[in-house]
Amino acid sequence: MEVIIVGGGIGGLTLALTLHKAGIASRVYEAASEIKAVGVSLLPHSTKVLGELGLNEALGDIAESTRQSAFFHRFGQHIFAEATGK
Repeated sequence: MEVIIVGGGIGGLTLALTLHKAGIASRVYEAASEIKAVGVSLLPHSTKVLGELGLNEALGDIAESTRQSAFFHRFGQHIFAEATGK
């Protein structure tokens, strides 16, 4: 059995790694001609999964930790902020 994964973004590649770890073959199809870094925010539940795949050290080498999340309404007025990070 081989699982077909359409999309080589963070979700598709994480799924492929998870399946590989479980001994399940997969094939990833991606329309982009190359995979390159783009800015993404990883929330704690996603970094937990990446850590379970053994990627914490590699992630720590390239990631920037967020110190604060802030929310503003459409006119720019501050609504709420909270500390983030480790």
